[in-house]
Amino acid sequence: MSTKKDETRLRLLDAARELLVKRGFHGIGLEDIAQAAGVSRQAVYKSHFASKADLLVELVRHVHVAENLDELTRPVYAAQSGLAMLEETIRAIVKIETRLHDLAMVLSITALSDTDAAVAWRDRMEVKRGAFRAALSRLEAERRFNSAWKLDEAIDVLMTLVSVDAYQQLVVDRGWKESALIRRVWELCQASFVVPPQPPKLSSKGAVRAR
Repeated sequence: MSTKKDETRLRLLDAARELLVKRGFHGIGLEDIAQAAGVSRQAVYKSHFASKADLLVELVRHVHVAENLDELTRPVYAAQSGLAMLEETIRAIVKIETRLHDLAMVLSITALSDTDAAVAWRDRMEVKRGAFRAALSRLEAERRFNSAWKLDEAIDVLMTLVSVDAYQQLVVDRGWKESALIRRVWELCQASFVVPPQPPKLSSKGAVRAR
């Protein structure tokens, strides 16, 4: 059962998201958020938000749960191969960006001038890098990763292709559909980072030899 404090916290988070997207991090104060939520400024501190940056970090966590983003990552962990895992990772990251893009833009811009926001932004980026690393490492273990690339180089490229800025330019500004971005990134990925499966080696007598 939710308490009055929990309800106040949710109202503050909802108000913060709306104001942050409309006016930006530096365009609002805690008192503006409190007023929009219909509570006192003191209620902000009682909800354990010591600063706007603290509230922004908590808001990202809240939206992750509220939007049920974990459901988007389940196919990644259920993938039967490195190739399938990589495709599902790209799909999940783009779909999550769709749901969080407004906040991601605010967080990425705020990270340039606020230490707490920068820490939150780096954490978010490390989660994405970790997801790509897991998929590419599995691909490498299955001998399907293109050895012409270093693993970190491939991760850097993928991070750029699905970055908040790329999403803004392609989906928001240019009008690409989410599905088109997923498909094109996956096609580029296959063309650059994936090699065909290697045929089994044959023994001197022509029989298939276990590798």
